[in-house]
Amino acid sequence: MPDRYRTLTLITITLLMAFLINCGGGGGGGQVAEGGIGGTGVSQGRVTGYGSIFVNGIEYATDQATFQIDEDSATEQDIAVGMVVRINGATNSDGATGEAYEVSYTRQIVGVIESNRISNDSALDVMGQSVNVDPDTVYDNPLDATTLDTLPVNAVVEISGFTDGGGEILATRIAVRSLAWNSETLQLSGLAHSVSQSTLFVGQLMILVDGAMTLPAEGDWVSVTGTGFSGSAFEADTLEIIGQGTPPLADDGEELEIEGRITDALDTQDRFAVNGQWVDVSATDYSGARERLTEGRVVKVKGEMQDTVLIAERIELRYEEDSLPGEMGGAIDSRLIDPQTGTLVLLGQSIQVTSSTILESDLEGESSFSLADLNDTDYLEARVFTRDGALIASKLERSRMPSSYDGELEGPAEFVDATTIRVFGVLVDVSGVSYSFSPGLVDVRGNYLDGILVASRIEQEDREDHDDEDD
Repeated sequence: MPDRYRTLTLITITLLMAFLINCGGGGGGGQVAEGGIGGTGVSQGRVTGYGSIFVNGIEYATDQATFQIDEDSATEQDIAVGMVVRINGATNSDGATGEAYEVSYTRQIVGVIESNRISNDSALDVMGQSVNVDPDTVYDNPLDATTLDTLPVNAVVEISGFTDGGGEILATRIAVRSLAWNSETLQLSGLAHSVSQSTLFVGQLMILVDGAMTLPAEGDWVSVTGTGFSGSAFEADTLEIIGQGTPPLADDGEELEIEGRITDALDTQDRFAVNGQWVDVSATDYSGARERLTEGRVVKVKGEMQDTVLIAERIELRYEEDSLPGEMGGAIDSRLIDPQTGTLVLLGQSIQVTSSTILESDLEGESSFSLADLNDTDYLEARVFTRDGALIASKLERSRMPSSYDGELEGPAEFVDATTIRVFGVLVDVSGVSYSFSPGLVDVRGNYLDGILVASRIEQEDREDHDDEDD
């Protein structure tokens, strides 16, 4: 990944900390399962790994499950890490394992890139929608070495993520379809607005419709496909009206667990919205916590539907504010991996892997992995955060060893002496680079020798700079 994209962790510093984690027994060949509430119902969230399929911290067995993509029959092999899926199933009494009956995935966008703002704003403009990325976004380019921040205008990408259909998406997965659109079918879903006799908008995209199509009402959720543009307007070949507002995820009385982005902050009635789904928090510890349940944050909610409102029983913010996350990268020593407890050692530091950890592989022909798959030829990048003095991984990326270094760190620097700093417990020798310590965040690369990362490159950024970029 390019340097600028690799520092997305630091750009999002003030928003990030982690799920409240209750570790249980091992699962999925190396991800420690998290506690929860058993029962039948619906779960919607991103796929974090395979062993069976991990969604919302639960390992679902899929032996008897059916799979669908855009309502067409599919297989488990068609589902990839980072996709937001909907599972009908049951969880066991341990709250950490379950069985999936149905797994469905709906493509939010298959569209052309209009502008690439990753380097400056961590975003793409795709078919009139603002597609934002964060350090947990999975990027999949099976075509070539083109990186996310260098994807060209007119490239075709498939987007999965969190949205209320209003034109802004937090991408959980971006997959490259082609580097130049050649009139293949494109698709988009979201809320219709500014509807006239011949046009409507989804986000900022104008859509042309013909007279034979049934026009949606303002605020209807629509799904549109087409193969052409008239100027900047998209010409619809098909237009499906799903219903008024954000599609319901579960029926009245059903259990629902949802992961997503807060699209409406907590109001004075103790309600907020996740991906457009309204949630009542009055029976939880988050009642009145308007400073925590703010727009844009990623959250997981479990509860029961009452009519169209989810009555929350449990809420977990993916990240809290009181700890600075970052990144560690290094060579794997397979002797220091324990799949049963979900732990590994990187740059001399123990890291906990949970069932909510995203496991992404950059190796050819592989999209995910388990801890048991890792070997000594692997290089591992870990997005980490601290909790009670421990390092927890929110995301692991498996790749080949870089040619010019074998260790890297992004995070808050602590002063040790004139030639040494410490980042996430790792000692860094800075004697060979131009660096003068000041409190802040650093990005270091080098070679790891005898318990010390000998820096060959270091960059420093102030927290205030990152606060400004977040704003």
